Amino acid sequence: MMRGGRFADAAFGRKQLIALIALVAVGAGIAIGLSADKAIWEGWVTDRLFQMRAMIKGVDSTAPAPVLVVGLDQTSLDSDRLAPIPRVLMAPLLAEAGQALLDAGALAVGYDFVFAYSADAFADPSTGEKRLSGFDQPFQRYLYKNRGRVFIAHTEIGVPHRSFTAAAGEGGVRSVIVSTDSDGVVRRHDPDLPLADSPHLIDALMAKAGGRVRESYTAIPASRLATSVPYLSLLDVLTLLENDAGQEQLAQFARGRIVLFGGLLPYEDEHLYSDRFLPRLPLELAEQGPSGRPRVQPQTAGVFVLADFIGAALTGRFAVEPPVGLLQGLAVVFAVGGALAGLLLPLSALPFVAIGGVAAGLGLCLAGLEIGFLIAPGVAPVAGVSAIVVSAVGKVGILQRRQRSLVRLFGHYMAPDVIKHMARSEQLPELGGETRTVVVAFIDIVGFTKMSEKLADTEVVRVVNVCFDEIGKVITKHQGYIDKYIGDAIMAVWNAPNAVDNPEQASVDASAEIIDLIEHLREVTGQEPLDLRIALNSGPVLVGDIGGEHRRSFTVMGTTVNTASRIEAVAKDCKVRLAVSGSIAEKLPETYPLTKIWSGQLRGLSSDIAVFTLDRPAMYMEQPDTGSAKSTDKLTALKR
Repeated sequence: MMRGGRFADAAFGRKQLIALIALVAVGAGIAIGLSADKAIWEGWVTDRLFQMRAMIKGVDSTAPAPVLVVGLDQTSLDSDRLAPIPRVLMAPLLAEAGQALLDAGALAVGYDFVFAYSADAFADPSTGEKRLSGFDQPFQRYLYKNRGRVFIAHTEIGVPHRSFTAAAGEGGVRSVIVSTDSDGVVRRHDPDLPLADSPHLIDALMAKAGGRVRESYTAIPASRLATSVPYLSLLDVLTLLENDAGQEQLAQFARGRIVLFGGLLPYEDEHLYSDRFLPRLPLELAEQGPSGRPRVQPQTAGVFVLADFIGAALTGRFAVEPPVGLLQGLAVVFAVGGALAGLLLPLSALPFVAIGGVAAGLGLCLAGLEIGFLIAPGVAPVAGVSAIVVSAVGKVGILQRRQRSLVRLFGHYMAPDVIKHMARSEQLPELGGETRTVVVAFIDIVGFTKMSEKLADTEVVRVVNVCFDEIGKVITKHQGYIDKYIGDAIMAVWNAPNAVDNPEQASVDASAEIIDLIEHLREVTGQEPLDLRIALNSGPVLVGDIGGEHRRSFTVMGTTVNTASRIEAVAKDCKVRLAVSGSIAEKLPETYPLTKIWSGQLRGLSSDIAVFTLDRPAMYMEQPDTGSAKSTDKLTALKR
């Protein structure tokens, strides 16, 4: 459990900084997310959502298809019946086919042809004789007879011949112009109300079928239109008229449907449409005539696009703009979530969170399609990802920079791991701690008292600082932690507060390297008599904070520490630079040349211990005279 203290009060500015970063991240996420609405890439994502929807739901071949397309395709033009006739002279045949479909039960007929020329006006260039006079009268009579049920097209650059316009009457000529999104793809239709009076062919035919759409909408195709829209070639219609069975089959195609005539020749009147990524309806499930269908082109024929807009509106297979405020609300929710994730989660987890946020945003868009709303697919994901990026950059660039500075600053006085924990939590650790097995080292500068008597105070400080700095580098290199400085000695610990895999070996290796520094230390300090003595012991200790609310220290305490201090006296008496307890010796590899220098019971302990050193020349200050009475007295004193 953590408790507040002065550190938390001093760091309150960090809390304010977190709040500021969160606010900036949320604001940036909302702004960037909303700017993604109507972005040029958003249409591509929308089309992919249609593809995902089709993959999930499958192609429903039983759904009603209110529009029949009759195509002037290559099969018709190559047939024996139509091959001799120029396309510009096919108006009578189109009239015959249209009337047959109306008689068979079609609700209305629309022609995606402009009929810009009339054969009646053609004259022989040499004689001026109008040899085709009256050729188009069947088509004109057909238009006049079916005013209000038959519509012909005009485009931006093409209008019907005046004779056809007159025959069709007021409202008989409608626009087949479709608008594209910013990426050049047709997706949306904007109806003009009332539909019956609209200038658009789509609206006029919708009105004839009882359509009630009232606002801009996006059709949601379920498969490639060229494979799924009910289809007859012009040749099929003319052929089916020749017998009763064919006429009955024609009635099955036409009854209760809107009929659209259009050109199906490759690369003529084709558009990029949102069906281009969708699966194809299997041939056996498609409604089609004896001649089959033209092959599917990369782009979609204009007559199929018109048919899909009409069919989608009549069957409810479309989506409209979401209610006011929904996009803004989603942007806020995802931006807040992204900001919190960027601030609270580790950086390694953020890519996965971002991917999850994008998936969640697209999932909401898919769900919106099912209830008839086209939610801009870029708003929520972009808001979430933008907020994640901004908050993560703020955390790394500002908060973690402050934290690193704090660790560097106070790491000279306390364990870096402890500082990091306090920096993250903004609280002081609770007094007390945990029991852990560690290695405790006492590293003493030998002869410091005599040396300090001969030197000025500033020089003493310089010598000590040089020694402690060089020794500290080695301790840190071997994963040790300097617990405290005690006059001319260092107390170091391995395996607290940081974990060390093999603290016994690490401490011995560090000690050997420190002893190898003696000649270097003598040279840089100018103190030839300078020497070092190191005592090591391992065992359980209490690791944690001691003190009070106003002053405390991170340290280790216990019998293990006291024993290490007394082993230093053994080292001093045995005239060795390194003395290690048996608990350390038994954990070292066999390659370490250990030799026992003392065994017995130290003062204050209830059991015997053995003390060892590395059997290397550098470990001995001089060969100890263990047989002398003076040495015996000292060893006896250690046991009291």
